[in-house]
Amino acid sequence: MRLRLKSALERALASRSISRFTRRRLNGQRLILAYHGVIPDGAEEAGERTLFITQRDFRAHLDMLAEFADVAALDVIDEEGDGRPRVAITLDDAYRGAVCEGVHELVQRSLPATIFVAPARLNDHIFWWDALARDGCLDPRVRHYALQELSGDDDRVRNWAASLKLPLSDSLPSYARAATVAELKQAVRSPSITVGAHTWSHVNLSTLNITDVIAEVSRPKAWLRREFPGKTVDWLAYPYGHDSVGAHAALLDSSYAAALKIDGGWHRLNEVARFARPRLNIPFDLSVTGLKARTLGALT
Repeated sequence: MRLRLKSALERALASRSISRFTRRRLNGQRLILAYHGVIPDGAEEAGERTLFITQRDFRAHLDMLAEFADVAALDVIDEEGDGRPRVAITLDDAYRGAVCEGVHELVQRSLPATIFVAPARLNDHIFWWDALARDGCLDPRVRHYALQELSGDDDRVRNWAASLKLPLSDSLPSYARAATVAELKQAVRSPSITVGAHTWSHVNLSTLNITDVIAEVSRPKAWLRREFPGKTVDWLAYPYGHDSVGAHAALLDSSYAAALKIDGGWHRLNEVARFARPRLNIPFDLSVTGLKARTLGALT
């Protein structure tokens, strides 16, 4: 019953009559969307389910955005648009499904997007949260300890899990693994696709000392510029969405333009911190009508 009511409410809020009333409120605001993995058509679910959207649903999202939103490249998101709600698309972690099938769908619609890459976690890497997920879910206690006590560091988390004999899966399907450098290079051949930094090794910056923070934000920027010349934006997406005062200082010193969290929604540039810009995280079960209602400003 609750799901039916929610769906009905989202359909009502996504209607054209509602959008006319809400569009004025969006003037000058921006919305940055955060996707993660894409499950190819016909593939079985794997990993931490909340991070993966099906290719079919991704197509539906993109078709709606192409019709109702002014989808802009991330590095020009703050420029003037065409009057429609101005939105940017980002893809975290460089999952193969996103880099291959996801980018294919974007290119088919000539929509821009930025893939946020942790260079140390490429080339078929399986992220610890996917390896530890059971029936599509990660135990909240495991997540908390891994992020706060082990800094979300892949090697440390795996060693800790092994010491406790927690089951780790290293047989996930290809789409749930990180893409290769070659696959990323193929993706950015499209004029609309760029890459940005997701730190060097996908750690929780808020738990690190300043020396380690500096290394985590400076190394990927240099590496991406070398590997993807002309296709790198000077933006960083915080792993796990966690920032810190030290991270902001390190980003400023490394000449980043901006940095993104993993929560929030519509915002005005002059009302948010340069290195703590909000993003709307897209969960696996967000319907196209739900996304449309948020895109049109009827839901936050």
